[in-house]
Amino acid sequence: MAAEMLPSARWLYCGEPDESQRAVLVQFSNGKLQNPGNMRFTLYNSNDSTNPRKRKQRILAAETDRLSYVGNNFGTGALKCNTLCRDKMDSCIEAFGTTKQKRALNSRRMNKVGSESLNLAVSKAAENIIDKKGVDALVSDAIQDDSQDDSLYLPPCYADAAKPEDVYKFEDILSSAEYEALKSPSEAFSKITSKEILKIIEENSHCSTVIEALKSLPSNEENRDHQARCIWFLDTLIKFRAQKHVFQKKSLTCLTYNNGSLRNFISNSMKAKITAYVIILALHINDFQIDLTLLQRDLKLSEKRMIEIAKAMRLKISKRKVSLAADQEEDHKLGTLSIPLPQVSDYQSKRRRIT
Repeated sequence: MAAEMLPSARWLYCGEPDESQRAVLVQFSNGKLQNPGNMRFTLYNSNDSTNPRKRKQRILAAETDRLSYVGNNFGTGALKCNTLCRDKMDSCIEAFGTTKQKRALNSRRMNKVGSESLNLAVSKAAENIIDKKGVDALVSDAIQDDSQDDSLYLPPCYADAAKPEDVYKFEDILSSAEYEALKSPSEAFSKITSKEILKIIEENSHCSTVIEALKSLPSNEENRDHQARCIWFLDTLIKFRAQKHVFQKKSLTCLTYNNGSLRNFISNSMKAKITAYVIILALHINDFQIDLTLLQRDLKLSEKRMIEIAKAMRLKISKRKVSLAADQEEDHKLGTLSIPLPQVSDYQSKRRRIT
């Protein structure tokens, strides 16, 4: 019997491929693909012709029926060298490196193992949530969370109250136990002198809202102690809201996974809640009329967002001229809590037009 002839093939070099033919290497940091054939990839190239460094910037979108992923080769999250280069460097350090370099290498490898284990755990947890709840339900929840009304973040509002101080009750902001706990840390504010306030202004150690409140501390000892406690708590809330990551877990933070570590951060919804508490506390301190422009700057909010929250809290918005240095003036927005409260329907219709 004649031997069966097998088909043959030959590689031919066709020159360097152009940009449209270059292959893209994709690596997923949180787990491995089980069914690569189910992925749909889209590559976006930078069209910036003026900056040569940006010409090679790429964004890769990968989609499955359940999730979408986005990666890029630029920015802080991009790899600085490929894996092969890193392995070669590690081998050199292992063979010829100093004791300090070898210690650093071992430490990095141990951290990598821990990071990979955590990545795998997070990936598995995400898969379980998706399998249990379904993608459509998760997307629906996200849309609902994004469209929630500001009123969900507010403390109880007693709209039928006869006095402004009863609309948002002080005890809903500070319990009696919390109020007592403020006595010791607030003593510095209670005993503050005019000279010390000037030093605070020079050092810029406290925000403008707090400084203005300290300037207006009453002389009566009991009232001064009460105001000092409120101002200290107000100052703490404003500083707490400004933090991006919190190193100790608190009831106002959420747990997030980022770059191989678990962190506590303050979500946008919780920032809105803290802002509402700051406004209510400032109202109680300042006879129920506050400078929203000053507070907006201290909280690093846009004027639009500050007004939205103030209106959701049913404050009446007005304007006044405020004197500045060198005989200059500027317009400030004021928020006043007064009886009767504005109708909710009026503000809701305006909010719908804004959003």
